[in-house]
Amino acid sequence: MSELSQGIDGAAVDAWVVALDVGGSGSRLVAEFGNSTHPERISLSGRAVKVNHQGSDAPAVVASLCQSFNAWAARMGHDGMSDGSTAPVASAAVGITGLTSLVEKPTDVHDILARELRTNRTAVAGDALTAHLGALAGRAGAVLSVGTGAVAFGFDGVSRWRRADGWGHLLGDLGAGVWVGGEALRAAGRYHDGASRGASKRLLEAAVAKFGLIESWPNQFYKNAERARQLASMAPEVMIAAAEGDPTSIRILEEAGRHLADTLSSALGRGIPPLASTTGRLVQEESPLTVSLTKHLSEDRPEVSLVPSAGSPLDGALKLAQRLRETPHAVGGFRPWLTVRVDGHHTSAETTEDMGAADTLSAGLSATDLPGDERQ
Repeated sequence: MSELSQGIDGAAVDAWVVALDVGGSGSRLVAEFGNSTHPERISLSGRAVKVNHQGSDAPAVVASLCQSFNAWAARMGHDGMSDGSTAPVASAAVGITGLTSLVEKPTDVHDILARELRTNRTAVAGDALTAHLGALAGRAGAVLSVGTGAVAFGFDGVSRWRRADGWGHLLGDLGAGVWVGGEALRAAGRYHDGASRGASKRLLEAAVAKFGLIESWPNQFYKNAERARQLASMAPEVMIAAAEGDPTSIRILEEAGRHLADTLSSALGRGIPPLASTTGRLVQEESPLTVSLTKHLSEDRPEVSLVPSAGSPLDGALKLAQRLRETPHAVGGFRPWLTVRVDGHHTSAETTEDMGAADTLSAGLSATDLPGDERQ
């Protein structure tokens, strides 16, 4: 292909649109070619990000996936460039777990996408924001993402974003895996101490099997920088215990649902259409948590339509990349959760959220996965 046909704003429509989803349990890339209703599509998988004292190595994972895509395109004869070096890419977008705290320089990710894919239209977002775009298929509304942490985003469909919770396990993430796990250990401790209310023998047994004798827990948790993920690892045990009829576990999940309904309602602020969805490990299947969430949201906001999730964070990243191809200057950023670069500059529609230091306590937590989850 010696010449590329041009779309809106000069975008090359006979070119690849590339999307990536990079997280702690794996990474994926999808690419679509052309602008037909049935474009050619390929998928690639990569390793999970690693975190050390310097932060996340997500930029390296992004670079590796992009290089794998270029190698695939070369093998398949899709390089398409006059020098035969890389496949023609119109735009690229990536969603990254822990973007706002564990990735030291998000601008480096823009540079990597531009260099490896030779595209001048790039978007770098947190995974909870791409989860929104995937769950509502790019439509306006609010999406609650629930995994280890919990955060909800509202979007007006143009350029205005609104965030609720995501403040970390010390200040927020109410109803998330880390909150559920913490409540479970408190219930276990109450049973150990002989309390009559809010206690659970079933949860004590599960916690001892996972963490050892209760006397060792303070040292395990208070001195552990990974304690949020460790706490969240108890959430699946609570789900199992609730399904078996443990009343304390049921109560914990019902309370979690009430908190999550409040968070989702908060994201449905002024100017956000009354359309909502949920995504993430804790809301994939019906449970006392999801029943409670739906009940309290309908009572508090009867005008809101709660719809099933239409897609994954990877689908959301692809939706973002497609918008960048078609109308790049209309894609607004939402720092630090989303930055958009076109022709070497951030888009003029970009807005900034007023964030405090507390956000760094939660940004490293996945808003969709629980510890031990494996991405398919």
